[in-house]
Amino acid sequence: MRQRLPSALVAASLLGLIAWSFWQRWRLLTTSPFPLGVDGYFYPIELRSLLEHGRLQYPASPLAFYLLAPFAAASDPITGAKLGAAVLGAAIAGPAYGAGARLGKSRGAGLVAAALATTSLGSAYLTIEFVKNSIGLTVALTALWLWLRATDRPTWPRMAAALTGLLAAYATHKMAAAIVLVVAIPTALAAGCAHGVLRGRRLAWAIGGLVVIAAAALVIGAWFPQRFLSAADAKLVDGLVSATPHWSAPALVFPDGELAIGHDALVGLVLGIVAVVTYPLRARIAGAIPARWRLEAQATPAAVTAAVWPILVLALLIGLPLLAVTAREGLGFRLRIAAFVPAALTAAIVARAVLARFAYHDVALAALALVLALTRRPGPQLDGQIVTHPALVAAALALAGHVPAGATLIIPERHIAFLVAWYTRAHVALRPDGIPPDRRYRLLPLSFIGEGSPLDRQLLAARAEPSLEPPLGVHPLHPNGLVLVAEPTWAWILDHLPAEDRAYFAAWPTI
Repeated sequence: MRQRLPSALVAASLLGLIAWSFWQRWRLLTTSPFPLGVDGYFYPIELRSLLEHGRLQYPASPLAFYLLAPFAAASDPITGAKLGAAVLGAAIAGPAYGAGARLGKSRGAGLVAAALATTSLGSAYLTIEFVKNSIGLTVALTALWLWLRATDRPTWPRMAAALTGLLAAYATHKMAAAIVLVVAIPTALAAGCAHGVLRGRRLAWAIGGLVVIAAAALVIGAWFPQRFLSAADAKLVDGLVSATPHWSAPALVFPDGELAIGHDALVGLVLGIVAVVTYPLRARIAGAIPARWRLEAQATPAAVTAAVWPILVLALLIGLPLLAVTAREGLGFRLRIAAFVPAALTAAIVARAVLARFAYHDVALAALALVLALTRRPGPQLDGQIVTHPALVAAALALAGHVPAGATLIIPERHIAFLVAWYTRAHVALRPDGIPPDRRYRLLPLSFIGEGSPLDRQLLAARAEPSLEPPLGVHPLHPNGLVLVAEPTWAWILDHLPAEDRAYFAAWPTI
């Protein structure tokens, strides 16, 4: 007889997992009073603008910020961004359970998927480094669960909820939209054919409708490329495969080392291989179970089978040793830190293939989920996390009264650009292109200048040149720690640099 987990126990387990994960994430986020991550100050800026003016300051997929806004309204933009990131990141346990339970045909499989997704180092890293991506994956798994639920027993309310989930993913993050589309389209078509709804002319109309919807989405993306998924994003696929394999499947490779962020990509790769082998053989595997322990066979819905294979392909692709992960802005890096999503769902698929016919598999899987929840947790600080130095904050605060009206600060480092924009409310840009020279002011951090470099020396020399507006150093620990330079002064400095340095800095490299 099958031992099924009580629904009350499952609900209590999920609430406990979410609370536990929230606490772990909150501890990470509050190790510093300042925002964490490369884009740490980007989120408070957007929330401040949303609360003050009802719109975002910079173009971006909007839904994540509307989900964060209540937290910011109840506290302040910095605290609200952290609190919302911790809550919405931990909340991934719910939809991970829902999708995993349907893919794995059991509540225990759903709990394993929830534990793997919620306790992942990659998930914690997204909470502190890429909040919008973190929220997007929570929304994406919610949409996938709604699609699996709707295709299992199609009703108008369920289909409306599934379409709402798809639109929410589209409005939250580009990766979320792509994941949902890759899985939802074949799932919906397979379900329609299996239920007899899509046949002959209806099938042709359905395919045509999907083409029209996809074309409309791409047109909207072309109009608003920084907000929504568009055809231009296909260029990210170029260079996705590297000639040099990295067998440990790190998230990022530097010239002098690697950034791992857990092993979810390897877990997904191994589970994906196991699933590819065992899922087609699940009937034979069930036959090897002694009769007294074996449950009766149940038909696998066509929609579930259609959803399985895109998920497995995604898990295998992300774990591929030849995936290019040498660029922080590259697609390979973003896929690796999101590897916990297909890994968690693949674990549920493996559970269905290997254990679904075993009478006590729900209990065994629930025990495994408990072990995962207790043993997989982030340390007091994650490798690769970017922490704002208090001296840099002091420099930005000191700069606030020295930015000329109408000036645009050209800052070569994105993290510092958002930090300065938060504290000064000045216009900032990474590059000078399209900005009139009389409005340009360069803001140079020491990491860009290079201590002891020719540029470092010329910045000091320019302060003694009476014909120039002198560079203004605002960093409390170094005269050139953070320097504001007027455009004519910058041109004079470039002219006095050696040829190689002049060419390098004139090109204005950014990070």
